[in-house]
Amino acid sequence: MDDIVELKILNQKYLINSDKTKKYLEELAAYINNKADEVSKRTKSADSLNIAVLTALNIADDYLSMQIETNNESKRVLEKVNNIYKYISNSYN
Repeated sequence: MDDIVELKILNQKYLINSDKTKKYLEELAAYINNKADEVSKRTKSADSLNIAVLTALNIADDYLSMQIETNNESKRVLEKVNNIYKYISNSYN
């Protein structure tokens, strides 16, 4: 069942209707707020829209970097599995 959870993100209150747990949504808000704090300290900007956009860019960068890293690791694992398969196949021929 969907619950309405109040979150504070970038000093704004949001009512979120979600099937996610309150704890999970609070963790998301904390992550966003931590990223926004990092951006704010680096840019010295007081403009909340600027901070929000730069925070979104940082989070998108984290996400895409992790996807690339995961894809690269998957390729390495697949290559190792193929090498093992070839080794075993050659051992039985």
